Amino acid sequence: MNILIMTSAAPKVAPVSTAEKRPPLGLGFIIAVLKNAEHRVFFRDNYLKPSDVLDTNFLVKKKIDFVGIYSNTICYQSTLEYFRKLQKMREEGKWSGKIIVGGPHTSVGADKIPDYVDYVVIGEGEKSVLDIIEGKVQKRIVQGKKIQDMDSLPLPAWEEFIHLPYQWSDPWLDSYPIYTFNTSRGCPFSCTFCSVKAIWGKTYRCMSAERVVSDIRYMQKYYGAKCIYFREDHFTLNKKRTAEFCELLLRKNIQIDWMCETRVDQLDDFEYQALMSRSGCKVFYVGVESGSPRMLEFFKKGETIEQFIKAFDIAHKLGIKTYASFVVGAPTETKTDLRKTYRLIERLKPDYTGMNVFIGFPGSELYNYTKDNNLYEFEDDNHVLYLKGYNKRVNRFYNGNPYFKIPGSVSKCSLPMWKIKKKCQGLLSILR
Repeated sequence: MNILIMTSAAPKVAPVSTAEKRPPLGLGFIIAVLKNAEHRVFFRDNYLKPSDVLDTNFLVKKKIDFVGIYSNTICYQSTLEYFRKLQKMREEGKWSGKIIVGGPHTSVGADKIPDYVDYVVIGEGEKSVLDIIEGKVQKRIVQGKKIQDMDSLPLPAWEEFIHLPYQWSDPWLDSYPIYTFNTSRGCPFSCTFCSVKAIWGKTYRCMSAERVVSDIRYMQKYYGAKCIYFREDHFTLNKKRTAEFCELLLRKNIQIDWMCETRVDQLDDFEYQALMSRSGCKVFYVGVESGSPRMLEFFKKGETIEQFIKAFDIAHKLGIKTYASFVVGAPTETKTDLRKTYRLIERLKPDYTGMNVFIGFPGSELYNYTKDNNLYEFEDDNHVLYLKGYNKRVNRFYNGNPYFKIPGSVSKCSLPMWKIKKKCQGLLSILR
C-alpha cells in the first residue's frame, strides 16, 4: 500500500507555544512499522512547515491508498481543513483512498470528528494503523493496542526527519546535534492540569536500558549524535532502569551528553544524581508548578517543597543545569500562592524558569473543574478553556505577546515571528 502520513499545521495564534519544532517521534515509530511491513510511506510535517500536498495531484500521482493525519487539540482546525479537502477530492472522483486520524486529540474529541473520516485511532497507533492498512479492522473507532514490550518497537524512521530543519540544538547546551528520544509511555501520577493520562493511561512502560544505549550508539554512528534529550513525561521514574542506563554508558565508555524531563521525588538522592552526572547528564527539566503547598496539593502533584529544594540543591552542587516550569493563574490560585511561587524560585535558583499561564485542556481533571464552576471567559473552537482574566496574565507573564491572547481579542499580531519564537523559548510544550 502507498500511504501519506501528515502532521497538522500549527495555528496562527495559540495559548501555548508552538515554536518548538522537533521530530514527531510517535509518527516515526509508526512510519518505521509500516516500512518494515513493506508498505511505501510518504511524510509531510505541516507542523514544521505547511505544505500544499493536498492542493496538488500528489495523491493521484503516487497512487496513495491511505492518508494518515496526526492531530493534537491545538492544531485541530487545520486537521479539519485537511479532512474537508480529502473528502472534496473523493466527492469529485479525483481520489478514492481512505482517511485515518490519530494523535492526542482523538482521545478527547473522537465524537466530534466528521463521520466521513474512515478510521479514528485512539491511543497508540503502531499495531492498529498496520491492521487498518492491511484490512484487518472493520470498526471506524479503533482503540489502539498498547505496546507492552517497548523494546519491540523499531527505531523511529530517522531517515524521514534528519534532512528537515528541526530544532537540532538547544539554548541550554552547546552540544550539536541534539536528538530527542521517547523511551517510555504513560505516567502513574494524577496531576489535575495534565491530560496525558487521557492519552496514554496511568500505566508506565519503558524500554530497557540496553535498548536505549543501543539506540544512542546507532545515532552516534549514523547521525553524529552529541546529545540526547529524553523528551518524555518521566524518564527517571524507573530508578533501577535509570541506574542501569548510566552504568552502561560508563562501562562502555560512551561519551554522550543527555538531558531529561523528570520529577524530584527520586532526585533527593545525592549518589543517584551523581551517577547521572558522571554518565553525561547535563540538564533536568522539572515541572515544579507552584511554590504553594496548597496549590501542589490541589494539583495532586505528589511532591513537596522540601523535595524540590533538596533535589535542586544537589543538582547545583553537581553542576547539572535545571529548568523549573510553573503553572500560574490556575483555578483557586491566590496572590499569596503566587508570592510563594516567586519565593520558591528565589530559593531554588533554577538556571531557567518557565511561567506558563493556565488553560483548561480537554481530558484533564482541571478542565472539568473549570467548566463545572464556570471559571472561564472563553472557549475556543477546540474547546480549550481560557480562565477569566486570561489576557491580563498574558500581558504579565508573556509580555503581552498577542500570539497567546484569546482568539479575536486583538486585531493582528504586531510581533514578527522571530520575536514570537524568542518570547516562547522554554515555555511548556504539550504538543509533541
